[in-house]
Amino acid sequence: MISFKPTKVCKLCFCNITNNSLTHLIKSDLNLCPWCYQKLRPIFYKFKVDDYKAESIYQYNLDIKSLLYQLKGCYDIEIAPIFFERFAFEYRLKYKGYILVPAPSSKEDDLKREFNHVLEIYKVLKLPIERIVEKIKQHKQSDHNREGRKEIIKVLQVVNGEKIRNKKVLIVDDVFTTGSTVRSIIKLLEPYKPKEIRVLVMSKTYDEDYI
Repeated sequence: MISFKPTKVCKLCFCNITNNSLTHLIKSDLNLCPWCYQKLRPIFYKFKVDDYKAESIYQYNLDIKSLLYQLKGCYDIEIAPIFFERFAFEYRLKYKGYILVPAPSSKEDDLKREFNHVLEIYKVLKLPIERIVEKIKQHKQSDHNREGRKEIIKVLQVVNGEKIRNKKVLIVDDVFTTGSTVRSIIKLLEPYKPKEIRVLVMSKTYDEDYI
């Protein structure tokens, strides 16, 4: 009896995915076609958040903004893996032994979407995740100016912080603009004496600290 493997469909354009690129030949579990991956052009740049090492995969541009809206605003959880899936193996090796601490959304937003978008983006790395930072009320960063964004620390709290004592921690988020959220999370985690803190963000705006 002959069985046929179903043709995989791109999660953005819904065209059939064919193995006509080296990336798709090597990694057969990818969810986008080669043409849609052109919207996701990695930059891979490193920077520092105060004294802590950080890195970003993409520039926060109109394409990334549109895809994030599709994920967060349209509740399209199916596209969550696309941002990291091409590099999952490499980042899994690079951050082996780290605990991922995701930047939180408000509980209201998570309940409305029925998922946490940052958590879903980074699940593809298959690294341990501890949701020990919570947002106790809504504070949408995009609604505030630079000074207003610094107030984010007032709406964050740590729960079960002992889980990271003497552990290597990787703070993860979807977008880095002013860095207020990440800096606030760092300040909240420092008293628990993690062995190391690093930062990985999916996208970042360009500024003078690009190296």
